[in-house]
Amino acid sequence: NLGNAYRYGLYGLVKSDKKAAKIWKRAVELGDVDAMRQLGVLHDLGSGVKLDKKKAERLYRAAADRGDATSQFNLGLLLQSKPNIEEAFRYYALAADQGDTDAENSLGCCYRDGEGTEVDLGKARYWFERAAAKGDELAIENLA
Repeated sequence: NLGNAYRYGLYGLVKSDKKAAKIWKRAVELGDVDAMRQLGVLHDLGSGVKLDKKKAERLYRAAADRGDATSQFNLGLLLQSKPNIEEAFRYYALAADQGDTDAENSLGCCYRDGEGTEVDLGKARYWFERAAAKGDELAIENLA
């Protein structure tokens, strides 16, 4: 889409997160889940828009609640840094169940460390193995 074209400088366009944000803001108003995630990332990073973790959280949550696995993972990261590990665990689990590799590894860490859940090394190993099978280096290290 045009937002991605500006974000990554595709099709000969000059890279501009500011222009991408403007396009995605309109798409969010129309209910576009991908735009919710993309605009959330920009607010999370403060790239092309004002750094605003609360706005990033709202956008990630809107997309996550519509089933977007990457937004579920991103929301988990944001919540874990607050810290709100119980809710972060919940969103990692949602994303991992959809096959998000980063979320699978993060969920394994939660089970290993007892963050947001009880320690369960069997479940930790299961999630690390799922992510490692896809080549995730962190998961491979976590299995070592």
